[in-house]
Amino acid sequence: MRTDRTVPYDRVGMTHPSPSPRPDRKSGPPYASRAVNGCLDVVLGLLLVLLEGLICAVATIRLAFSRTGLGGTETAGPPPMDWTPVLVLGGIGAVICLIGVVLIRGNWPRAGAIQLLVALALCVVTVQVGHEDYRRSHPTPAPAPSYGPGGTGHQCLSGGDDRECRDSGS
Repeated sequence: MRTDRTVPYDRVGMTHPSPSPRPDRKSGPPYASRAVNGCLDVVLGLLLVLLEGLICAVATIRLAFSRTGLGGTETAGPPPMDWTPVLVLGGIGAVICLIGVVLIRGNWPRAGAIQLLVALALCVVTVQVGHEDYRRSHPTPAPAPSYGPGGTGHQCLSGGDDRECRDSGS
């Protein structure tokens, strides 16, 4: 029988200390020691939603007042695309998303989920605002008339050219 052991473990315990000791199961992760009440988690999420709603309302009102030019000059064409509302609402949405991820990682799962849902809703609103501003700055052109608006001003119903319609008197 061999008396020296080549196996790293014996029956009592480890013969060699591990380079990365196992964590003590009693202590757990540092954030697991505090148990978060489910109701408090939801209330925190809703309070953050109210605060973010207030921030979005103030930003929207300020953007609306900055758009109305009281003594501005009138432009002949459509107004240019204004990216400011899209960037402001997108930035607020990104911050809300970041807060949601931090809350979830910090053991506040319900508040974090509420924040991510609000960020998703704000992202949809931001896309709609951008699309509406694009539509306003790029209007659809008026359809071209199907007849030559010169000469008689009548539409040629026979399918001929303008000269034929002018000769027929219709």
